Amino acid sequence: MKIKYLLWFVFVAVAFVACDTPNYGELVPSNYNTVLLLKQTGEQEVTLYDTGDDGSYDVTIFKSGKLEQSTANASVRVLDEAELAEYSARVGKTYTGLPEDMYQVAQKDFDFGNTDRYKKANVVFKTDLIRDFIKTNTDKNYVLPILLYQKVKKDSVNAEKKLVLLTPKIVKPTVEYSQGSATVNLTNDNLATYNFTLNLPFVSPWDFECEIALPEKGVFSSDQVFFENGNKAVFKKGSSISEPVQIKVAKVGDFVGNKAILPIKVISSTKSGIQFPQTPFDLEIVYGGDNHKITLSENMLSTNAQEQSEGPIRNLIDGNAGTYFHSNWSNPGAINQPHYIQVSLNESVKKIAFAYQNRNNNNGKPQEVKIWVSENGNQGSWKEIAHIMQGMPISASSKYSSYTYASDTPFKYFRFEVLKTNSGTAPTFFNMAELAIYAK
Repeated sequence: MKIKYLLWFVFVAVAFVACDTPNYGELVPSNYNTVLLLKQTGEQEVTLYDTGDDGSYDVTIFKSGKLEQSTANASVRVLDEAELAEYSARVGKTYTGLPEDMYQVAQKDFDFGNTDRYKKANVVFKTDLIRDFIKTNTDKNYVLPILLYQKVKKDSVNAEKKLVLLTPKIVKPTVEYSQGSATVNLTNDNLATYNFTLNLPFVSPWDFECEIALPEKGVFSSDQVFFENGNKAVFKKGSSISEPVQIKVAKVGDFVGNKAILPIKVISSTKSGIQFPQTPFDLEIVYGGDNHKITLSENMLSTNAQEQSEGPIRNLIDGNAGTYFHSNWSNPGAINQPHYIQVSLNESVKKIAFAYQNRNNNNGKPQEVKIWVSENGNQGSWKEIAHIMQGMPISASSKYSSYTYASDTPFKYFRFEVLKTNSGTAPTFFNMAELAIYAK
């Protein structure tokens, strides 16, 4: 009997506890079953590319809340002028709404199914109209203010994540070289390949091509440097780097000197509005050797500024690094133009390079020079083919080897004009131990 009473007591106690346990789900109001919010809120810069195309931006609406698997309904709209003015005053900034003809919100009402977690409201911006409008209205902060609001009572909107201010920014897309510089070395090889690529500073939203050009006339012939797979740098949508253009360099035919620069240019694009680099990409090609070295004699050398007390110009070709040429220093007022060394060749050439060794001392080392050429050596006939402003050594007995330079027209005269040394600027003296010329 006692066991019966005990079991009855346990049953009643369990029933009482079960009836008294609260349903915590009922403590959350039904309008929080689904909560809608924007992924992007506050000021959001929208980049519009100045290519003649309209721009596009997706405003993302998330569905959350206690019952994420329930249905929901949401709407978006653009704040009117009064609402935007009230918001501006509240946040302490001044915003102006973008004119209505400069954008389009195609879909404003969104129905979420049970399994939908987000929807996207696509905004189309009229890039050309916005560019021209902003260009003449630079004194205002133009935005497109998009508000998320509830469509039915059962859904709620997160009050802190319901407004986004889209600020358009017009950008001219520019392709850049993937590398600042590069070198191909043929010293020990007969053939080499350089993979040339271009970059965009963003992931490309388009498929397009850029045309690459090598110089028609220059140091290298078409059998020495050529494209292996065409001259198009191809950009694919979704990538910021082009597919490589293979440039082949072959050690065939005549080379002059031991190295040269191959300037590579971007000359066109299938996408309108794409900007190109203003300067060419310089590919250094090293092939080594003393190709087409000229045997110099004293009567081929001259200068406008011979120092009378030391350093005759013939010392440049005596094969002795202990002797030197020195331009005028003892009478500095006598020469009011840059000092130079001039070489008269026995026959006309179109390509030239030079090398020299500095004197075994610490001053008068060329730091900036211009290279001039002429067919007859007469005044007014000289043409500048190089302006060297860096890379020239200043240590005692140091050596310098130039790139090979080319001229469109033949020449017989070469002039090495010094604009600056480690001792001063032109007109100033310079010195040099040995000089070599390579030409063809």
